Amino acid sequence: MSVTDNVLKQYLPGIFLAVVITVLAKLISGLIPVLGLVLGALLIGMVVGNLPINLKSFTTGLKFSESRILELAIVLIGFGIDTNNLTNLNASLIIFIVAMILGVVLLSILLGKLTKIDLRLSVLLGAGNAICGSAAIAATAPMINAKEEEIGLSLGATNLLGTLGLAVIPAIAYFFSFADFESAVLVGATLQSIGHVAASSFSMSEAIGEWAMVVKMGRVILLIPFLLVLFLLGKGNSGGKVKFPWFVLLFIGSMLLANSDVIPTAAAQNLSVTGNYLLAISMAAIGVGIRIRPLLKISGKGILVSALVFAAQIMMVVLYLNFV
Repeated sequence: MSVTDNVLKQYLPGIFLAVVITVLAKLISGLIPVLGLVLGALLIGMVVGNLPINLKSFTTGLKFSESRILELAIVLIGFGIDTNNLTNLNASLIIFIVAMILGVVLLSILLGKLTKIDLRLSVLLGAGNAICGSAAIAATAPMINAKEEEIGLSLGATNLLGTLGLAVIPAIAYFFSFADFESAVLVGATLQSIGHVAASSFSMSEAIGEWAMVVKMGRVILLIPFLLVLFLLGKGNSGGKVKFPWFVLLFIGSMLLANSDVIPTAAAQNLSVTGNYLLAISMAAIGVGIRIRPLLKISGKGILVSALVFAAQIMMVVLYLNFV
C-alpha cells in the first residue's frame, strides 16, 4: 500500500462521516429552520457519537475535521465580511462595543468561577455571546484547548439564547420606544450570530436591518484581536507551547481581498458560503466526539452562566442607548 493510499484510508472515513452528518443536518434544517445548519450538524454528530458502535476507524478523519477544516472554514467565512460598512460606526459606538465585549467575557469568567465551571467553558460562553456566536466559539476553542463537551455546550447554549432573542430583542426595542438606529444597535450588539441579527432586524424594517448588520460587523471584526490576546495569554501561561493562530492572519487576508477589486463580489460570497458549510462539517466532527454523560454534569451551570451573561449584555446596551 502506498503512502497516499494509507493517508486516504486514515482520513477519508472520518471526513466522509462528518460530511454525511452535515448533509443530513442541511435536510433537517430545511424542515426546522430555527435549528440551523451548524447546530443541527453538532446535535446529529452527538447522536451518532453516542450510539453503541465502534468509531475507531473514523477517529483520524474526525480529528482532522475538528482542526484543519475548522481553520479553513474560519478563513473562508472572512470573505463574507464587508469591512467597508465599519466606516459608518461613530467613535462612541466603537468604544462601547469594545468595552462591552471585554465586559461580557470578564463577566462570564467571573460567573464561571462563582458557579465552579471550568475556565475554558467560561471563555467560550463569553466569546460566543460577546462576538459572533458559533464562529467565535469555533475559533476560540483550539486556542484554549477546549474539550468537546465544552464546545458542544457553549454552542448549544449560545444558539438557544440567540433563538429566544429573535423575539425578545425586538420586544425590548418596542418597550423602550427606540428609534430605528437605536433598535439596530440593540439587535446588532446583542444577538449572537449574523443569521440571528439579520432575521431579527430585517423583520423590524429594512433600515433597522442595514444598520444592525453594520453594528454586528463591528463585533465580528473584533474576533481578530480577541484571538491574538488569547494567544499571548496562553503563551505566557504555558511556556510558549501555544501555537500562533496563523489562520487569523489568513482570516484578515480573506477580508481584505473580499473588500478589494481583486475578487468579484459573487466569488467572495460563494467562498463565504463554502466556509459556513465547512464550519458545519467541523461541528459535526466535534459532535461525534461529545459524550452525553460528561456534558450533563456541566450543562445546568453552563446554561445559567450563558443566560446571565446574555441578560447583562442586553442591559449594557439598553443603558448605553438611554444614557450615552
